[in-house]
Amino acid sequence: MNPASVGFVAATALGWAFTGVHVTSLRRRLRTDPLTGLGNRLALQRIARRSSRSPGRRVAVLLLDLNGFKPVNDTFGHCVGDRVLIEIGRRLRAYQGPGRLAVRLSGDEFAFWISNAPDDQTVEQLRHDLAAAIAEPLCVDDHPITITASIGTAATTDPLARVEDLLEPADKTMYREKHRYVGEQRRLRIDSRSRRRREEVA
Repeated sequence: MNPASVGFVAATALGWAFTGVHVTSLRRRLRTDPLTGLGNRLALQRIARRSSRSPGRRVAVLLLDLNGFKPVNDTFGHCVGDRVLIEIGRRLRAYQGPGRLAVRLSGDEFAFWISNAPDDQTVEQLRHDLAAAIAEPLCVDDHPITITASIGTAATTDPLARVEDLLEPADKTMYREKHRYVGEQRRLRIDSRSRRRREEVA
């Protein structure tokens, strides 16, 4: 092979290698939420497809919706709201591991996938841990902020189930949690107003 041919082959190989790296990088970006750095819905669908589901193996998803986030945006602005979401993403990322992935679906809605959830206790423990992590107080630009989360869960041993088949029941249980949260906040506001009235009368 003459030098010109060698150069052409080398350049072609280098070009293919560069293209491969570029495509891999592009695919990774397409599966990443640009704000939090977590995976996105595409990443969730990907890990669900790739999960090894031998007969009887149980997978689960936790769907999280933040409580109290809208007032943060309304009061302090979207820049502070974005920093809150970034911090929530950091806290969720701490619970990732083999077969476990946290993703941001949209706005203040997140999900957490478990490729191997052998029993309800495993899912419930993670739900408890995530709720506690999110509820830890945070401070942004000297603004003390407390966010909580309503979390719904769903699990299946069906090897043909799609991630959407799990998100739907998880969404229903999450909204039941959200309804309880809203009711509790309403009760607290009523109690607070009643207490102020009693103090004014006294």
